[in-house]
Amino acid sequence: MLRLDQQQQVTSHPTPQQLYNQEFEQPNEPAMYMSLNYHKTHQQIYSQASQFSQHSKLFDLRKKYLKNREDTQRRSVSHHSRIPPNRSPPKTQQTKKQYSPKQENCPLQQKKKTPPVSKNLGSNLRNILKTNFAQQPIYEENPQNENIRKEYSQIVQIPEEYQSINSYTFLKTLGIGATAEVKMARHKDLEIDVAIKIYDKKKMNNMHLKNLEREVEILNQLKHPNIINLYHMYENEKSIYLIMEYSSPTNLEMFMKGRPFKRINEDEAKILFRQISDAVYYMHEQDICHRDLKFENLLIDYNTRKIKLIDFGYSIKVNGKQTCSCGTPQYMAPELVKKGSYDQSVDIWACGVILFKMVTGVFPFRGNSEKDLNKKICLGKIEYPSFVSFQAKQLISNMLKVDPKERLTMQEVQQSQWLQ
Repeated sequence: MLRLDQQQQVTSHPTPQQLYNQEFEQPNEPAMYMSLNYHKTHQQIYSQASQFSQHSKLFDLRKKYLKNREDTQRRSVSHHSRIPPNRSPPKTQQTKKQYSPKQENCPLQQKKKTPPVSKNLGSNLRNILKTNFAQQPIYEENPQNENIRKEYSQIVQIPEEYQSINSYTFLKTLGIGATAEVKMARHKDLEIDVAIKIYDKKKMNNMHLKNLEREVEILNQLKHPNIINLYHMYENEKSIYLIMEYSSPTNLEMFMKGRPFKRINEDEAKILFRQISDAVYYMHEQDICHRDLKFENLLIDYNTRKIKLIDFGYSIKVNGKQTCSCGTPQYMAPELVKKGSYDQSVDIWACGVILFKMVTGVFPFRGNSEKDLNKKICLGKIEYPSFVSFQAKQLISNMLKVDPKERLTMQEVQQSQWLQ
């Protein structure tokens, strides 16, 4: 009996040929469509397909962002990777001098001592006028700089369905103000870097809220490659969040402090000022006055030299003459100092101050007190260092006219001989 059972068990196993036929044997169509398991499995497949489409959309956005970031890094070759022609190679690349056996025991020649440079040199304009500094090339020219102002932002717009404050990871604080702070954040799914301006509602009054509404309205209207982009606004019970484009952690003030004598040569100044004039001209075409143009409100990418105009908290849509005085004292026009009526020409004056400080390293008007500074601004007398070209002097003087009616418009600034 035992042997008979074993034989039955052995014969009950299917042969390889039967397994092959079962694997490729197809059921009848009516039975298949009537089967409940078929409907259940295909419902799961459809749900998986919808989830896959959402993930594929995120994947495509992230892939597009990473590709654009690689393209910009490839186009903006840093000058650090190349040695300028008029400079010696760094110490790591310098080859040691080879001496003959007779010269090995010879004492090394002492280097000639150069007289120390005065620490105050460059802080006083009169001292600069006495000494004629030859302008040295600061960095090797990047060939892509000519096309920077024509290129639009490479940041991918984040769709509204993926915009939520919980979708971001905060990385670091970029700046802190009286009512708001700016933080760098990264989208968790798309890995896109953004700058988030966070307003604390407890520190804001009705005037602050009105200014914020006006700032958001103006930023939604402006779309320019040299003006920061506003992506989304989010609000909860405690705070208001402005999710904006992340450009660079460096502003023009920080950039200029790292240059010799806190100034740049005129060739490099043309690259930067051309972008600033493009942004201001576009704003004025939209009937918008910034009212707070200064070095701190101009971000710069150190590699590409691309400029981004930020902080539209004082900006206003111009409807005739304005009377509310605001701005930073060193950049304020005479009509703002006198607290009179003004128009968009106050931005032209601020641009003249910016260009003067770019090429000289100092402000055109300085005083020991605010009263002394305001007096010199209203007089409008400018002293130029000897190394500033005649065309640059002519352009700056026409932008810094005390009478706003005699000042150049931004269109005339762009057509000036110095910028051509």
